[in-house]
Amino acid sequence: MKTAPEPESRDAFKAQFLAVVSHELRTPLTSIAAFTEMLSGEDLPEGERPTALSVVQRNTERMLVLVEDLMLLARLESGDLPVETEPVDLVPLLTGAGREIEHVVPTAAVRTVIDTGPPVPGDAALLRQLFYAVTGAMTARALDGSSEIKGACFGDHWTVTARSTQAETLTDEYFLATSLPVPRGDRTRSLALWMLLARAIAHRHGGAISITYDPHTGASITVRLPTR
Repeated sequence: MKTAPEPESRDAFKAQFLAVVSHELRTPLTSIAAFTEMLSGEDLPEGERPTALSVVQRNTERMLVLVEDLMLLARLESGDLPVETEPVDLVPLLTGAGREIEHVVPTAAVRTVIDTGPPVPGDAALLRQLFYAVTGAMTARALDGSSEIKGACFGDHWTVTARSTQAETLTDEYFLATSLPVPRGDRTRSLALWMLLARAIAHRHGGAISITYDPHTGASITVRLPTR
């Protein structure tokens, strides 16, 4: 069984963070540079200038949104972002994450098996993003489009595991090459960025995430969160 690398130190996190940033910025920066050069030249037909300007504007907006995502990630990892500590019932969050993924990935089918249990102290909005990311990561490129989410409370912590059958090992390249829509939005994030956010949210709540892959049984992502 292969386990995807999980950054345990700040240096490891910084390395993954920089890899994701460089990947996410490459496409919009390349587009902006190319079309800006076209606009500054004399060979571009006048009728094509509005299209070129639109491309520059669209990619500039994409970069601004990406910077917001990266700032959120950095603040979560540094502990600078205040996090609510209200009791959060995980059952509706997990079932809701499954429905969201089925909505944005029409071919997806998510089965949830969630036990009842005590709430988790934390920020419901951030935890919703965490479970959406985990569910989406296991569903987006599943061989049959399906995934299973199981959750149960054991003593002083919840364990939530998302599983699916994947054709590829869950490497950094896999996560960088796969995108997942933002719920109720018109943009996407790479799974690499989604999973960095998920990891930072879990750690900010005193929890952890582990990722495993087995060619015979499939892939899984497990989230552990304390109940107090």
